[in-house]
Amino acid sequence: ATQPGQRRIAGTAGGSRQTPFWICPECGNMLHPKEDKVARQLKKECRNCNREDIAEMYLVHVNDMRPEGALTEAGADTITDPTLPRAQGTECLSCGHDEAVFFQAPMKSDEGMKLIFMCTKCAYRWKQ
Repeated sequence: ATQPGQRRIAGTAGGSRQTPFWICPECGNMLHPKEDKVARQLKKECRNCNREDIAEMYLVHVNDMRPEGALTEAGADTITDPTLPRAQGTECLSCGHDEAVFFQAPMKSDEGMKLIFMCTKCAYRWKQ
């Protein structure tokens, strides 16, 4: 339920949201949010060529505190990284797929480094 005077942002009922990333159609640089206090609108402004457009939505930044959303998004990038080595014949404990990427990551200060495997099908992570 929204409070009086507040608006509900479309598309926030469920699923993951991403911070919008706008590109200037004239020069290709990033567009930044800008408030037009007179017209009471949110605009997108290019700091290079000074182009201004009205923003299609009021969402400017998302800080998703759900850990499962963060792992899925990080996994999508990690499993497609061509620089990471791939292990064949390593069975995923979640989906049974037999391919994973792996990398080293620091654990707690007293544990040192561990090998982290990530399934290339479902992005499930496990340590070894």
